[in-house]
Amino acid sequence: FYSSIEWRQVRYEALKRYGRECCCCGAQPGGGVVLHVDHIKPRSKNPALELDINNLQILCADCNLGKGNTDQIQWRQ
Repeated sequence: FYSSIEWRQVRYEALKRYGRECCCCGAQPGGGVVLHVDHIKPRSKNPALELDINNLQILCADCNLGKGNTDQIQWRQ
């Protein structure tokens, strides 16, 4: 899934729409910070939403890994 053209396109659109900083803590890329495009409602539980840009948010690796697939909090403003 993560190497598909469809995912890469929607991922890029999410970065353009929601910005290049973590919606949770405000971290920006650089200095070791890695940004992830997170599924608010996890793919494992909501596969129909995997390419829905409204189900995506930008999180740093630490916030995304801490969130896991057990929380569905939306951090976007």
